[in-house]
Amino acid sequence: MRLGMPTLIEFRDIHENIRLCKELDLAFIELNMNLPICLPETMPANEIMRLKRLHGIDFTIHLPEELDLSSFHPAIRRGHIQRCKETLEWAHAAEIQTLNMHLNNGIYFTIPQQRVWINEQYEAKYLELLLDSCAELYDLAKQLSVNLCIENACNFHYPFMSSALDKLSGMFDRFYLTWDVGHDAKVEYKEQPFILSHAEQVRHIHLHDYNGQSDHQPLCTGIVPIEERLKFAEEHDLSVVVEVKTSRALKESIHKLKSISEIKLLKADKEQDS
Repeated sequence: MRLGMPTLIEFRDIHENIRLCKELDLAFIELNMNLPICLPETMPANEIMRLKRLHGIDFTIHLPEELDLSSFHPAIRRGHIQRCKETLEWAHAAEIQTLNMHLNNGIYFTIPQQRVWINEQYEAKYLELLLDSCAELYDLAKQLSVNLCIENACNFHYPFMSSALDKLSGMFDRFYLTWDVGHDAKVEYKEQPFILSHAEQVRHIHLHDYNGQSDHQPLCTGIVPIEERLKFAEEHDLSVVVEVKTSRALKESIHKLKSISEIKLLKADKEQDS
């Protein structure tokens, strides 16, 4: 298991993020492409390689959340596929193995007493477009040896989404997942059955807590079973982003994780003594 941190919005450049990463003795930073400091155009692959060698840290990448691989608009879909391909090539050149992405739910209409998802209403076309897009991306990911990990974003429990994910899993041997444990808690663990049914395809974890109102809370301040999720990460040798939003919350969370580790060591010592 390797622990890392997200790119924090309070920092205006990557160097401040690196300083905190080193201070907390973390292994990597997840470059969030929603931020302009984390783009191929602003962080070329050769600069990432230089930073990796200089500081002894690694990176993962979080693709932009607005990507829509099943857009019904051909030009929009092609643009989003192209950006994904550019990012896969960027990751390969920078020797970054893990790319995290969301699957876009699409738009919904609210009518009396229910919400109607357009992708569900036109599910056959949605699946056709999504599978075609993913075929291009998984083929390139395979050529470049990059892991494209789909994150649960409070949406894996929608039937049209879980059905699409099952199809992707059956069609592509490089289908991988990110388990976002805070998102899962936010929807009352409705995403967990799908995740655990594909446990061997989980490559990455986003670790944060949920307090009943908001996720991305400091660890051990809410209802997420943090130790259970860490055990899963250890057993599957996963990379884990402590995905809180501020440096203060990150420091608090890493301190909690160290306390958990110390307690485990004490318990292990006592068991050996007995």
